[in-house]
Amino acid sequence: MTCLPQTANPIHVNATEFRSLVDALPYGKRLPGAIYLLDPGSAYDDLPAKLRVTVAELRKRLDIGPDFKLLKFHTASPKISFLAYPAFDKDPHPALAESIIIDLVTGKIRRDDYRGRENPPILHRKETFLPATDPRHAKFARLTREEEKAGLLDETSRIGFRLNWDRLLADRGLRVKGHRLVPVDITEPDPRTPSAPRIDRHKTALVRREISKPVKTLLELGQLRRGESFFDYGCGHGGDIEAIAKLGHSAHGWDPVHAPDQPKQTADVVNLGFVLNVIEDPAERVEALVDAWKHARRLLLVSTLIAGQEAYDDIRPFGDGVLTRRNTFQKFFDPAEIQSLLEDSLQAEAVPVGLGIYLVFRHSADLHDFLASRSRRFIDWESLSRKLGLLRALKSKVDPYETHRELLDVFWERVLELGRLPRDDEFERLAEVRQACGSLPKALQLFIDRFGEPTFAAARQRRKEDLLVFVAAAQLRRKIPFNHLSDRLQRDLRSFFGSYANAEEKARDLMFAAGDEDELELALQGLDFGHLDPKEGHFTIHRSLLDELPALLRVYVECGARLYGDPRAADLIKIHLHSRKLTFTHYDDFEGKPLPELTLRIKIDLKRRFVTVFEDPTGPKRQLLFFKERFLAADHPQRAKMDRFSAKLRKLGLREDTIGHGMTREAWEPPQGSVPP
Repeated sequence: MTCLPQTANPIHVNATEFRSLVDALPYGKRLPGAIYLLDPGSAYDDLPAKLRVTVAELRKRLDIGPDFKLLKFHTASPKISFLAYPAFDKDPHPALAESIIIDLVTGKIRRDDYRGRENPPILHRKETFLPATDPRHAKFARLTREEEKAGLLDETSRIGFRLNWDRLLADRGLRVKGHRLVPVDITEPDPRTPSAPRIDRHKTALVRREISKPVKTLLELGQLRRGESFFDYGCGHGGDIEAIAKLGHSAHGWDPVHAPDQPKQTADVVNLGFVLNVIEDPAERVEALVDAWKHARRLLLVSTLIAGQEAYDDIRPFGDGVLTRRNTFQKFFDPAEIQSLLEDSLQAEAVPVGLGIYLVFRHSADLHDFLASRSRRFIDWESLSRKLGLLRALKSKVDPYETHRELLDVFWERVLELGRLPRDDEFERLAEVRQACGSLPKALQLFIDRFGEPTFAAARQRRKEDLLVFVAAAQLRRKIPFNHLSDRLQRDLRSFFGSYANAEEKARDLMFAAGDEDELELALQGLDFGHLDPKEGHFTIHRSLLDELPALLRVYVECGARLYGDPRAADLIKIHLHSRKLTFTHYDDFEGKPLPELTLRIKIDLKRRFVTVFEDPTGPKRQLLFFKERFLAADHPQRAKMDRFSAKLRKLGLREDTIGHGMTREAWEPPQGSVPP
C-alpha cells in the first residue's frame, strides 16, 4: 500500500468514458470490480484506441517491463494494474511476482512485491485472459475443463495460493504436467510429508490474567457492540472468552488443543488472536484465516507478531520463521506481508489498529463508518465556547433550557458531534426536542443564542475537517463507491461538501499537499505546541495533541496509521518533514517518570511503504528522554512540574538543542542530589 504515493503525471480520463471503453473490451476475465486480460503486445488492435494509447504511454513513462503481461482494468474508477507473472506461458498456474496500480486521474502509483513469499497468489483459468483466437487458448481451456471435472475449482478458498493448491492436488492424488491433469505416480514423494520434527504449538498458549491486547483494542474502539456475540478462534485457555462473557456478551471459543470438543460457531465478532504466527505451515495459515473469516458475521479481529518484536534468547531459523528453545514456532510478519495475506485471502480491506492488530469488516459500510470514526474528534462544546469568549449569561426570562436542561444538553452534544442537525435514526429523542422547542431549527437557534454562532461554526468546521481526513485517507487504497457508505456518511458528505465528487476533489488536493514538504512546513506555522527541530527537519508532538493538528498534518499521520495502526498507542509522534517518514515512539511511563526510558520505536517510510520496528533492550542501555515538556501543550496538567525539573537540568549545563534523547541511563550521572535519578 502506498500512503504518500509515488506519482506519475496523471492521464486525465473521464470515468464514464473509461468504463464504456473497458466494457467494450472484446475478451478478458470479467469480475465484479475489474476485467483482466493479457496485454496483446503487438496485436494492439484488439484494444480500443484510447486504452491502447494509455497502456503504451504508462509503460513508457514508468518503464514497466515485459514481465508485466497481465492488465487489470478497474471498473469502479479509472485505474489500470500491470501484473507480473513471469512464468505465465510455461507454468500452468503461475505465481504473482509484482503488481503496479496506476490511478489515471490522480497519477498515484501503488506497488506490491510478492517475490520471496513462501505462499504467493497464483492464477487459474488462464484461457479467460486471452482472445479465443489465441493459439494458447485451447491448451489452457483444456486444463480448466479437466480441473473442473475433478472438482478442483470448487474450493475457491484453497486454490488461490501456491502451497494450498499443491496440497489440494496431493489430497486428490493428482498433479499438473504440461498443462494436463494427471494422476500422481505412487513412486513420487508426497509433498505433504514433513521433513522436520513435530512443533509443540500448544506451548504457545498463555494463561492470561487480563484481557489480551487485541481484545482490549477491540473494546476501546467500540467494535464489540451491545448485544453482539463473540467467538475466539484458537482461544487457548479461554481468558478472553471469560472476560467478554462477564461484560454481558455471548462468548464462546474453540482451540485445537485446549478446547477441541467445542463447536466452531458463527458470531458477530471473531477473534483470531496470535494464531497465524504459531502455524509453521504457510498453506495451513491461509486455511485457518479463511475458516475464521467464514464464522465472522460482521468483523474479524486478527493479531500477529511483527518483525522487530523478536525477544527470544535462543532461536534458530525454520521455514519462514524461527523455532524457540521450547520447540515452538514463531513467524514475525513484515506489516506489508501480513496485510497482503489478509487481503489476498479474504478479498476485503484489512485496517491496522495497532502493531500487528487488524480489523477486517464483512460489509464495506461498517468499514467506512469505522474509518470515519477514527477521524472524528471529541468536542467539548462548553469549553470551546469559553475559549472563544462567547459563553453568555442566561437571560432572565424563562426559556426552554430551564425546563429541559438534561434533554437539550445531550441534544446539543449530538448536534456538535455531527456538525449538523441529526436525523431520527441519529438521536432517539428528537420528538421530545421538537415538543420542547417547537422545531429542531428553533432548538439549534436556542443553542446559538446561548453560546454564539462561532461555537457552532467551529464545531462544524472541525467535523468537516474530520470528514476530509477520512475521504483523503480512503484515497490511499481504492475508490469507495458512494452507495457503499453508510446512510450517515452519505448525509455528512452531502451536508458538508454538496456532493461526494466535491469531497473527493478536495481530498485529492489535500493528499498531494501532504506529499509536499513546503506545504508541511507552512502547516506548522502558527502552531503554539509541539517541538520543531529545524536542523533535523523533525516536528514532534505528544499523542494528546494529534487532534489539534491541521488537517494536512492529520492526513500525513493517518497515512502512517494505515500502515501501522493507531498512533495514539504511542507516546510521541515525529513527523519527518523532508523524507516522507513518521516515527512513533513508546516510553516507559512517559507521564510519571521525569526521564522516561525509550522502549520501542516504529519508523514508517511512507514512500517505500516500509515499517521498521526497533525494540530497545532493557537495562542501562536504554535512552532517556530529556525536556519532555517540549512535546506537550502549555496547559497540560503536569507542564509546570516538568518545567521545574527541566530548569534543574539547565543549571547542570544541559540544553535542549544538544542532548535530545541520546543519553543512556548508564551514561547519565548527575551530581548526587541535584535531580532525581
